[in-house]
Amino acid sequence: MDIRSWVIGLRREFHRWAEPSGHEVRTAARVEEVLGSLRIATRRVAKTGVIGTLKGNRPGPTIALRADMDALAQNERTGLEFASENPGVMHACGHDAHTSALLGAARTLADEVELAGTVVFLFQPAEELATGAQAMIAEGALDAVDAVFGLHVFGQAPVGYVGVRPGPILAGGDRWKMTFRGRGGHGAMPHVTIDALAPACTTALGLQSIVTKEFDAKDPLVLTVGQVHGGTRFNVVADEAWLDGTVRYYRPEFAAQVEEKMRRFAQSAAEAYRTTMELEYIVMCPPTVNDPELAQLGLDVARRTLGPDALMPFEPVMGSEDFSFFSQKVPGLFVAVGAGNTQKGLVYPNHHPQFDIDEDCLDIARTMYV
Repeated sequence: MDIRSWVIGLRREFHRWAEPSGHEVRTAARVEEVLGSLRIATRRVAKTGVIGTLKGNRPGPTIALRADMDALAQNERTGLEFASENPGVMHACGHDAHTSALLGAARTLADEVELAGTVVFLFQPAEELATGAQAMIAEGALDAVDAVFGLHVFGQAPVGYVGVRPGPILAGGDRWKMTFRGRGGHGAMPHVTIDALAPACTTALGLQSIVTKEFDAKDPLVLTVGQVHGGTRFNVVADEAWLDGTVRYYRPEFAAQVEEKMRRFAQSAAEAYRTTMELEYIVMCPPTVNDPELAQLGLDVARRTLGPDALMPFEPVMGSEDFSFFSQKVPGLFVAVGAGNTQKGLVYPNHHPQFDIDEDCLDIARTMYV
């Protein structure tokens, strides 16, 4: 079977078998099976992570190529013949494309007669939880690796194009949860209660002042309140309320600064309304920053293999990726691959329940990996 069709077939298998973060059991087994058929040695790490190693017949550097394997916890609405058969789980982010494209690259490189150096294939679990990369690193995934490369398909970028840039390409991503506690009671007698919803709502609306008033507007910063919860009934004053959200930035030092400012603001609101407040702030993953020399290499590769017209301007995105943990340890390059096609109705962004890719992007991704 020609390699293009073979990779598409693999992608559809993985899409149908969508598995959530940390439970990529069938996916990992299939990856091991394919690599084994290519006579590429494998080992398991991080429970469902797979590392393949291909040694060339000439001396050279050791590079790592990384793909993530996990799917998202959401119901699929694509109507595809190979739609997810696992209810509540779908490949809405394109990790099925990454896994199959990297297997295609493994097949191409395994057939290379004069391969200089060593290629390490990193098939990573739990990217959506931002835990898989760290777990693989802890078990030696980057031992003796000189550089690491990864890519991501984007539904809102047109197929046929790739984005390569030096410096920050994806933001650091943190999660926070804030809980206010008061004293509940009858809604008709609020004067004998301590309403936990009041400071929660004040804080939810007021947190944006941290972004607009306390940070330089030239430095991108996003602070999102994703959830507001409180109360049990229309005529009961809430004794507890909580907010849940995320922070995104390109400057790593912002994490500690935002946490301190959020705590100060929320604590003041809590005291004003006589409640208590607890803040849990979790630094999930740092910004993804491309090494300048590797970015130039990526630009040269794209021009040589895809043609200069395939390069698209690509501005940094405020989304996050735990590939950043790999590129913190060794020089790294992360590349964007267009996967959308308006003529085919493939217009939905990553994480949408109708997200799908133009499968022509798979061969572009495979080519960039190679």
